[in-house]
Amino acid sequence: MSTQEQQFELLIEGILANGYAVCDNFLTSNEVLLLLNAFSARYEAGSFKEAGIGKQSEVHKSSLIRGDEILWLENSTQDSAERVLLQHNQAFINYLNQTCYLGIKSSEVHFAKYATGKFYRRHRDSFQAQKGRILSVIYYLNTDWIPEHGGNLVIYTQQNGMEESISIAPLAGRMVCFESDKLDHEVTQTHAERLSITGWFLNHS
Repeated sequence: MSTQEQQFELLIEGILANGYAVCDNFLTSNEVLLLLNAFSARYEAGSFKEAGIGKQSEVHKSSLIRGDEILWLENSTQDSAERVLLQHNQAFINYLNQTCYLGIKSSEVHFAKYATGKFYRRHRDSFQAQKGRILSVIYYLNTDWIPEHGGNLVIYTQQNGMEESISIAPLAGRMVCFESDKLDHEVTQTHAERLSITGWFLNHS
């Protein structure tokens, strides 16, 4: 079994047991560096937009709920770092379909930047009228991140009938995956610039 397959198995075991999973060093330090370069170039080119709340035509902006800026990645991108990330993403989808028969048909992925002081209040990734998101995945790009920077992902789970919160630091190379329609989560206020790549695996094209 390859290192990548071992990572996939670790993630699957966590999802089956808890609804979420964390895999450190999913991205290599060199991959993180190259993605940071791509991220910076895209941002400096003015390609990012303020993120919205809601679905499709109902999207509206609310700084009281979320404060990130995003850029959707295209499958046709010619940037080598972005292509490698999308290849990792697709490899995980293929593995999930082959071993867990999830029927994932497509994915959507975006860069996300939280400036200092920003956050994303508690929410769930699958809206009532927007079915189709099976799994949420997040790849972190934050080198030299320390606890004082805040910006943790907090996932809320149910254990023995009691709610439990799991706090996960956005460390460079770390990948987090969880069930989109079952788990509430939030991003706590950041005290440093916080960069990540967020995606969803979908049951439709």
